[in-house]
Amino acid sequence: MKAAIAIAALCLASAAVAQDASVPFKDRTDRVQLQGRRGPSLFRPGFGIGEYVGSASARSSGMAMPFRRSSHAKTSFALSIPSLGGEVQGECEGGEARIQILGITFEREPLAYNCAFSGAAPADAAFTLALSRHGNWLNRLQQPQRAGQLSWNGQVYRAETRYVEGLPWSSGGVLGYVFSRDGVDIGGVALNGMAPTFYLPPAGSADRDAAALLGAILFTFQDPGRPPL
Repeated sequence: MKAAIAIAALCLASAAVAQDASVPFKDRTDRVQLQGRRGPSLFRPGFGIGEYVGSASARSSGMAMPFRRSSHAKTSFALSIPSLGGEVQGECEGGEARIQILGITFEREPLAYNCAFSGAAPADAAFTLALSRHGNWLNRLQQPQRAGQLSWNGQVYRAETRYVEGLPWSSGGVLGYVFSRDGVDIGGVALNGMAPTFYLPPAGSADRDAAALLGAILFTFQDPGRPPL
């Protein structure tokens, strides 16, 4: 009985630390390196993010005409989530485009990338990623600005481009994302290393599954990786 009470108290203390906004999120999360795994086929490799195992196929395309430039990305992935006892499937698609004549932009379609889920995903599951205008000029110079939102099991999680670790500059691609819920950072992913590195809430946290799913979505996204059109 005493042991059970002690374990419960320890779990409550860990949860409190995990949501303490005064503590940097990297100091209260698990640092997990992406693991390569065998997938269903050569064109759909597997991967592991801690206890989460999945596979994905992704492709991107672009078009450059005299007056119109566009890019498009499409991803299909599956992620096994132990707490759900099953696999979540995701279908994501989107892109961006602009029409420009003599240096003047006449029509703009900002980045829009959306995911629909099936399988073991809760009924309210949905994700969208868009171009973000937040951040100062230095942030925009450092990396393209993106902002996303995941609805998951009655909660809303947000993802925004932010430097996480590694070199603070890139050749135009996204360096990383930080995830938050109710204004508190709960995890993130660094995309500027040899392999993606994920920061997940501690095991047992109600936010761990959502953070792993966000990480899977964002590292498989074939982002145009250029400054905003």
